[in-house]
Amino acid sequence: MKLFIVVMLLLLPLLVAAEPDKQRAGLFRINRFDKEGQFHGKWKVYINNGTILVRQGRFRHGKEVGKWRYYYQDGQRLMEEKYKPRKNYIQVKRYHENGQLAKEGQARMIESGNILRYFWFGEWKVYDKSGQFSHTEYYEQGNLVKR
Repeated sequence: MKLFIVVMLLLLPLLVAAEPDKQRAGLFRINRFDKEGQFHGKWKVYINNGTILVRQGRFRHGKEVGKWRYYYQDGQRLMEEKYKPRKNYIQVKRYHENGQLAKEGQARMIESGNILRYFWFGEWKVYDKSGQFSHTEYYEQGNLVKR
């Protein structure tokens, strides 16, 4: 449930703070839509009246692709996701507020009708605040089943 709340908080700014066609990244516009009105291209999501970057990555016709980065409000890295569509999973790295690696493992995003479900699965490596390996956790459908 905690993971669901974090993901929802990270997705909410897409609807609130992203301003299409207002910014440029080199020759390419960011925060734009395709002809069907779906997210497309490079996106950056801000909070606090556009002053704090919380999420950035790329969409291809409404679907996240490649590497996505999420940030704490102080700008420190919170999480990185690397989408592996051919392998049907997302490689995830979460970070402590001090910037050290906290967890790494795999997630899936499954779409069923209008419902989008994101969950962790399989083996996750857990690290302490100094970045040293601590233990392994196992998840099934987003639920911790073994520590």
